[in-house]
Parts: sequence; C-alpha cells; structure tokens
Amino acid sequence: MALQAEPLLQVKDLKQYFKVNRNYTVKAVDGISFDIYPGETYGLVGESGSGKSTIGRSVIRLHDITDGAINFNGQDISGKLKSETNSMLRTKMQMIFQDPMASLNPRKNVMDIVAHGLDIQGKAGTKNERAQKVMDILERVGLSRDFAGRFPSQFSGGQRQRLGIARALIMNPDLIIADEAISALDVSIQAQIVNLMKEIQEETNIAYLFIAHDLSMVRYISDRIGVLHLGH
Repeated sequence: MALQAEPLLQVKDLKQYFKVNRNYTVKAVDGISFDIYPGETYGLVGESGSGKSTIGRSVIRLHDITDGAINFNGQDISGKLKSETNSMLRTKMQMIFQDPMASLNPRKNVMDIVAHGLDIQGKAGTKNERAQKVMDILERVGLSRDFAGRFPSQFSGGQRQRLGIARALIMNPDLIIADEAISALDVSIQAQIVNLMKEIQEETNIAYLFIAHDLSMVRYISDRIGVLHLGH
C-alpha cells in the first residue's frame, strides 16, 4: 500500500501513567509514537501487559492521556475536547472490543444496538431511514436483516463480533481500533472476521489500528507493524 502524504492519525510521544498509590505509578505507555495513513492497517503487537489496549483506549480518548500529542483528521485530540471535536471523534473513530458479549447491551435488540451511535449523534433520520441503515449494515457484515429484533444472547461469538463491526461501521468512520477483536473467537471464525475486515477496507478505504498478540494474523492483515514491550 502506497502511503499518502498526510497521516490520518499521528501519535507523538504518548505517555499513559496510572497512579496506584502515593509511592507507585504504573507507566503503562511510556513515549510511543506512530502514524496511521488512510486505508492502512497498522498492527500493534506485544505480550499481555505491554500496553497495547491502553494505547487504543488512549487514542480514542477513553483515557485522559498523561502526556504527548494525538492528532486525528487534522485536529488535536490530546487535551480537553471541544463539543464539535468530540462529536467528530465519536463519529469518525470507532472501536471493536475484545469480548463481543461484554460490549453489547444484553437488554437491547440488534436494531437498537447497531443504531446506538446514530441515535446519540442525531444521524438516525426517520424511523424508516434508521431501520434501513441498520438492515443494510447487517447484510454488509454477513448477517440477515431478520436478526434485527433479536438479542445478543441469541448469537454465537462470531455473530456477536459481526454485530460489533456493524455498530462501528454504521457511523462511516475513517479509523477503527480493533482491540484484540479476534482473540476470543475460534480459529476458523477468526479468519472469517479478518477477511471481512479486509473486504470492508478495500471498499471504503477505512484505516485500522489492529491490536493483537497473534503474530500470524497480524502479519496477514497489516501493512506496517509496531512491536510493544513494557510500554515502549
């Protein structure tokens, strides 16, 4: 993949520290820098506890970062977010989580789960438009539109992860952070999910930050790879 001139995401000297007590601070991420370009998959690998997931959560601003700079879509998202910047971030950057069951509200049906981001950002449109958007995205990730009224407990692990992908894709993001998105799945299902992600990328030019510890899968999907060890 030919890298374009302007990165979609720039992370410079990112530090994420967590104070455990008065005398001890965990330096989970300690001075990390990388860029991700439009349409690229950047693989981030490392052993458990190396700081991979912390980086993903810091980039999407689930954590307030300790130090460093994060630039996304030409906007600085490092510090306190203005309302318009926060709205852009919540639309154009999405996350797929490791445990598909834990990340889906068991009390909501598929229609409401997938459309949740549209509802929050005021982009759902009319009831019919909202339903059509959900149906279209379900079919795109390989699920029947008949599933819209079902609940997460009625699906397999692979189907739940497809729901997680649909929920992210419906916002039409530029970047998706896949945080160990296949590690909880059977090996045969892992390949299906990764191939689905690659197909979607070819169609939409979406970028991925693909966080994993499975080196063979990271090698298969990634354009470039960053190796993490103890926060470095």
